[in-house]
Amino acid sequence: MTHVVEMPSLLDCPGQAQCPHCQQTVVTQVELKAGLKTWGICGGLAIFGCFLCCCIPFCVDSCKDVEHHCPNCRNTIHVYKRW
Repeated sequence: MTHVVEMPSLLDCPGQAQCPHCQQTVVTQVELKAGLKTWGICGGLAIFGCFLCCCIPFCVDSCKDVEHHCPNCRNTIHVYKRW
């Protein structure tokens, strides 16, 4: 008999998960990275002539992707992509 333990989805804040690399149950560490949404908004601003505002999405956390890392082995557990 196999037991499946479903972890809650990892979104934009640290969460509890089992690391597939070291098999430990940990609370993830998050790192924000520029992703498709960040570059899309930047490109959209450039197309509409707002060249001075193009770097704003890179300063807004809600535009960035969230990488969840294991605090023990430092491997990536999950990447929450905004788009």
